[in-house]
Amino acid sequence: MTLRELYDNVGGSYEDALSRLMSDSLIDRFIRKYPQDKSYTQLIEAAAENDKELAFRAAHTLKGVAGNLGFSELAAAASELTEQLRPQTEGPDTELVTRVTETHNRVIKGLERYCS
Repeated sequence: MTLRELYDNVGGSYEDALSRLMSDSLIDRFIRKYPQDKSYTQLIEAAAENDKELAFRAAHTLKGVAGNLGFSELAAAASELTEQLRPQTEGPDTELVTRVTETHNRVIKGLERYCS
């Protein structure tokens, strides 16, 4: 699987990633580190505990990480959740958390195929 194929499979933008990271080797290096990023795990834990502040920070961080790596659909899902949590008047919307989870899992599965 090529980087372009990976990005096509996970709803990402290879062009966005290339414009930020400037080379395939840097894209490769950074996307391989994505599974170790803790923001998704923190988001899920915060959502389970209805911790609005931590959920907001984790969703915001995930939005940035995904955006910088060109994982467009994941960044969009995390952005929508971030905006829902911004006023911190209510806990994380279950449907939005599910959307983030689905897109995150698609990225993880794509990375597993790419790295194998």
